[in-house]
Amino acid sequence: MSIRIGLAALALVPSLAACGDTAALEARVQELEDQQAIQRVITNYSAYLDARDYDGYVGLFTEDGVWQNGSTRREGRAEIRAMLTGLFGEPEANFVNLSSFHQIGNFEIDVTGDTAHAKSRFVFVMRGEGGAPTPSLSGQYADELVRVDGVWLIKHREDHTIMPTSAEWVAEIQRRGLGTLED
Repeated sequence: MSIRIGLAALALVPSLAACGDTAALEARVQELEDQQAIQRVITNYSAYLDARDYDGYVGLFTEDGVWQNGSTRREGRAEIRAMLTGLFGEPEANFVNLSSFHQIGNFEIDVTGDTAHAKSRFVFVMRGEGGAPTPSLSGQYADELVRVDGVWLIKHREDHTIMPTSAEWVAEIQRRGLGTLED
């Protein structure tokens, strides 16, 4: 839990306790903690992908989790990992990514008990001309998550390409079998 959320929750304790509504406070704090844990899953998704940590990446999905982009669909951790290997190959020992990264933001997270729906936006940045960071692709993730043994996992992720920024990237998306702009 972030310090700001924790301090805000603590500031409410005396007033809610005086009203005898500690259950409401506990529910609100739990929802904030759940939202923050889900946000961490979403950001770890990109961090693991950028680091080519395939085990970490697939570990964010349920055993039967689904990754989908348009008509391209991978079901279960083994298929999702095989997709990564097919796209990038097996990572080298001590791999350090110096060519690209994902920037994630605009989180919308709705929690209902042990299930949640989340949306987030991403920008994929690659090294461009002269080594300058260059946006190459943007899109939106739409996630269904579930809490399994106290841990939030992705049950279904839809990866929507919104704006490829170059004809080369459009061709690359199609070459990799990640869908088409019509999907």
